[in-house]
Amino acid sequence: MCRTLVPNADLLTYSSLRREALASSTIEGTIASPDELVRFEASQSSDREAVREVSNYTNALEWGVQQLERLPIVSRLVLGLHERLLAGVRGTSNAGRFKEHQNWIGPYPNDPIEEATFVPCAPEDTLNLMGMLERYVNLESSEPKLAQCALVHYQFETIHPFGDGNGRVGRLLIVLQLIQLELLSAPLIYPSVYFERNRDEYYGLLQKVREQGAWDEWVGFFVEGVRQQCHETINFTQNILRLRDELPQTIGNVRRRASLSAVLDAFFHDPTLSVQEIQERANISSYHTVRSALRELEDQGMVYEITGRQRGKVYACMPVLDAIFGLNQ
Repeated sequence: MCRTLVPNADLLTYSSLRREALASSTIEGTIASPDELVRFEASQSSDREAVREVSNYTNALEWGVQQLERLPIVSRLVLGLHERLLAGVRGTSNAGRFKEHQNWIGPYPNDPIEEATFVPCAPEDTLNLMGMLERYVNLESSEPKLAQCALVHYQFETIHPFGDGNGRVGRLLIVLQLIQLELLSAPLIYPSVYFERNRDEYYGLLQKVREQGAWDEWVGFFVEGVRQQCHETINFTQNILRLRDELPQTIGNVRRRASLSAVLDAFFHDPTLSVQEIQERANISSYHTVRSALRELEDQGMVYEITGRQRGKVYACMPVLDAIFGLNQ
């Protein structure tokens, strides 16, 4: 639905990918700010591994969506997600491989297995259990589609097939399964935002299913999360449409409003762009016209350069980023 409301859905996808990545990583204690993520994506440089981990999540989800065009959700895709998620960060030596040692979940990191709140399957059982889960994911089922997604997420987290990254891969799979089931046409919602807001209940209900078989509570919680995130995407779409109409009216230089508006409008496809990309998006042949417009929009506080480089500069549109990440909410 949201893709039909806007002239170009690129910004919806950009927003959902990054909000999902930030929230899913936050659940695991990996904290990065939206500004850090945006700057890292433009420069590929950061002193903080947490920022690279969040960016990896975005890359993994984009890759997964592309893979769905040629293969269903199978173990090869799951392993590929894990490989990209851990590329160049902690745990990279085991990236793209199922666990080889017993893992467990305890109240605190490094707790011994004797104090674990949950012990997943043994490594030697992982391949068989993931094969069974793969068959279920791709089975023609009469069960409600959202219930299927809830069951798959629970089962994946209970198998816990990796030494690290299980929560993040499991939440990546939610979006991919929603697309495979044709409930979404693209990664346009960010369920991890709901899970992060309700983190204790999220973990508590997964454990309650294991201990008490509380399936109805878990499925209800999961479905409510998807419902809320769908509404958030619709609200975001409406806000972006309104901003796209209103922002050009705030431009001070009436004489140059046409070129300034064209440059601003380019950022409604992607909130971070190089001069050359703006030229293409805005259909402006003159490099100097774009540079002049950017300088004026910088003076008005609407755009700013985010790499700090002399060459290959990238600019961001502050009002669009504010709308995406809720910085002024």
